[in-house]
Amino acid sequence: MRHAGFWRRAAAYAIDVFPVVLLTGSAFYLFLGFNETWAAYRAEPGNLEARAKFLMERNWIRDSSFLVWLVYSALMEASALQGTLGKAAMRLRVVGPGGGRLTLARSIGRNLAKLLSYLPVGLGFLWVAFSKEKNAWHDKLAKTSVVRYESEDGGRKYP
Repeated sequence: MRHAGFWRRAAAYAIDVFPVVLLTGSAFYLFLGFNETWAAYRAEPGNLEARAKFLMERNWIRDSSFLVWLVYSALMEASALQGTLGKAAMRLRVVGPGGGRLTLARSIGRNLAKLLSYLPVGLGFLWVAFSKEKNAWHDKLAKTSVVRYESEDGGRKYP
């Protein structure tokens, strides 16, 4: 098993997070009134009340996006694909002890543990770059690894 490095994992995350943030932000903008908050803030950037409301709603969008990403990741990593669509695009899989597929419970635990990796300024995610095993803190806690997948047909097909 070849463990996936920091940049490959970061690229997979970027592929996954862009549509999640776009969809979540669009839902807030189109259906939950963020368009009005944004317009009020742009009209009067010096208005502290408008700025506070904008920042509060922006944080809701950020936190909601993170929650959606965690649920998406947990479901996808326990699936037959063994990873998100971003991980599939980067030829990565999330494996449990012994290299097997994750149970849904382990996948949920791994993804909830991402909160611990996220809290200290994302240090738990950056740990991959410095760890010999290329594991983030949430991988260590859940006893999982992200590995590179090489198919038998020269990498042209993902399972």
